[in-house]
Amino acid sequence: MNNEYSGKTTDNRSASLNDIFKTDVPSDVINELKEISGKKISDLKNKDGFLIYCNEDKRKDDVEKNSVFTISDNKLTTYNIAGFVGTKHTFLTICSRFAKDSSNDSAIESGDDYFLHYMLQKVFNINISTLEHSTDRNKAFQFLPYLFKYYFLKALSQGLYKKYVWNKYNDSKVKGTIDIARHIKHNFIFTGNIAYNVREHSYDNNINQLIRHTIEYISNIKMFSMMLESDDMADLVQDIRSITPTYSEKNRQQVINNNLKSDIHPYYYEYEPLRQICLQILMEDDELKYGRQENKIYGVLFDAAWLWEEYLNTLVSEIDRSFIHTRNKSKENRIYMLENNGWEAYPDYYSSALDIVMDAKYKHANGINQIDSKDKMQIISYMHILGLKKGVFLYPSENDEEPKYRKLHLYHKENTDEYVYQYCFKIPQGEINDMQDFIDKITVSEKKFIEYWKSVLNQDEPVKKSL
Repeated sequence: MNNEYSGKTTDNRSASLNDIFKTDVPSDVINELKEISGKKISDLKNKDGFLIYCNEDKRKDDVEKNSVFTISDNKLTTYNIAGFVGTKHTFLTICSRFAKDSSNDSAIESGDDYFLHYMLQKVFNINISTLEHSTDRNKAFQFLPYLFKYYFLKALSQGLYKKYVWNKYNDSKVKGTIDIARHIKHNFIFTGNIAYNVREHSYDNNINQLIRHTIEYISNIKMFSMMLESDDMADLVQDIRSITPTYSEKNRQQVINNNLKSDIHPYYYEYEPLRQICLQILMEDDELKYGRQENKIYGVLFDAAWLWEEYLNTLVSEIDRSFIHTRNKSKENRIYMLENNGWEAYPDYYSSALDIVMDAKYKHANGINQIDSKDKMQIISYMHILGLKKGVFLYPSENDEEPKYRKLHLYHKENTDEYVYQYCFKIPQGEINDMQDFIDKITVSEKKFIEYWKSVLNQDEPVKKSL
């Protein structure tokens, strides 16, 4: 197969392969896609770590047992995963379901996925007001700098990477092993210098050189260069620059070659995903083909439900500082359903002081009857265990209209004052001119969201609107 096939779809969508790829998809392409179809994310993630899957706070059992997509009867069905994934000859972009053309609810041909990029900016604390126009493959590259910052900060939290390296010297302070061939070559006329090699513990090593080259590469990308100067990045970037005095742009290919195989010390385990991200960024000109001969599956994927939860956390924290955001992986602020620490649970956000628990749902829900029965039982359980009177579902709304909310009285034989709320957060739809236009419009939704919940929690609740 000589041709490459590029397709585009959205999360939580089922469509024919011919519609996604805009052509009759040959059986060879379908067979390649089936290498991903139905496979657990945990299995794909373990292919030399080449499939990058950003979800650090959800339990593995909760997410990684799921699939990126499934194929049945020539239809491809996606779930909560967004980003891009490919095989040797195919390339599939999965946008958020809010990347739509105003003229067609099912269309995604308008290009940039502003909502996905906006959530990534908020979650990873990166400010970008424009997206560069590029091909679908190059748009995939635009996801990588978000991950670079995330894994860069995680890696550097373990300290600067130090390892033993062989250094070559030619002076009178001899130590280590004399390099006879080099000595003869450079000291044919003896002046007191000796050529020798020394194995030393050094910061100026292949890993830090790789990171340095990535930093300099990103610094030349207009839409991401400011990221390196952010408060949480600037000092660390300067540290990398100061410990790599032998950096030279002309050595980039050699640095890449030196890092194709990992030899990172187990103590610095956070540097391994950073190594992979750096390689993919630096090999962007080769269209992310690093490892494609050895690993048929490659890509950068995000859990849209996780991003939605983390994005809302940036807003919930503005409503009131007493809100607690639980995190599964780090076991932060977990609660227990049974005595003696039995049946741990993780409500998304709750505040005992404000008598409220909130749950972020990246689902379609325009009516109260569309709420999944498991979700209903979950929010009521949280209210009961925490002893709170307000339970809230938070959904993204695909309707281009005012945000909707609903307040329902929770039945109780003692007629207590307990309520379940459903709030649909308006995501800008219709005609979006550019990234800045999207930011301006979603900022309006954010202000209304914060104002609404502040009014509810201050017992000055506005008139209810029916869903």
